Amino acid sequence: MEEKQSCKIIPIITNEKEMYKFYEFVLNIGYEIKVFNKKQDSHIYKYFLPRVRDYLFWTFNLKDVDKFKKMNKEMQAAVCNNYSCTIFEKESMLIVAFNTGIIFIIGNDTKEAERIKKYEGLLDISKINIDSDKVYKVDVQEVEYLYIYIITLYKYVTLNKLDKAMENKDYFDKNRNDFVKFVQGIYSKKITENLSGNKMENDWEQKLGLDKLYISVENKFDILYRNIKLDNHNTMFRIIIILLVVLIIIGTINLGNYLM
Repeated sequence: MEEKQSCKIIPIITNEKEMYKFYEFVLNIGYEIKVFNKKQDSHIYKYFLPRVRDYLFWTFNLKDVDKFKKMNKEMQAAVCNNYSCTIFEKESMLIVAFNTGIIFIIGNDTKEAERIKKYEGLLDISKINIDSDKVYKVDVQEVEYLYIYIITLYKYVTLNKLDKAMENKDYFDKNRNDFVKFVQGIYSKKITENLSGNKMENDWEQKLGLDKLYISVENKFDILYRNIKLDNHNTMFRIIIILLVVLIIIGTINLGNYLM
């Protein structure tokens, strides 16, 4: 991107366990997996730190690009299923799809965006407190800035998703694992050594209120954890009491038999 451009970004979500179906869907409507080249895309390769680069741009590590492109769509979708994030492209549109089921449609072609939103497996994003009609807009001059914004939006949507999920204590173990994986995988990671990039990331995080969201999720996690420990303690206490009662009854019966 040489001139400053305005991009529309639409977040959508689907079932993380069936992401391969979404990969097949976008491949079948004409999108291709964006393959990054270390020479041609050296500005991206050098800009992002290795951990983040591997998280977003796994195709930098493709050893045989021609062989990969010759695979059928089902095989390509299966390969995508092994990575944290896959980027698809078609003309002026991009789709950034994370394996957690969080997806971003990027571009100004409204008709094409609506076509993608007709995917049958989409879930109601409003249920995680995100306006389903919301379209995010960002003005960027460098493509690196676009990807920084996408990472920031991904954090925002994921925290909203976790914040909602933490309300259900029946899935505590899964939610705890998802939370830890998210924090260790991308939330706590420094994205770039570029000063302006770091400033831009911080500014966007402030505007989206990521700190407040993170604290909300962490507080719900702590409360659930304490409640579950308390429930387990109470359950164990009740079991001990029942065992003691049973032992007393058995002891009484045995004593009665002995006296008789």
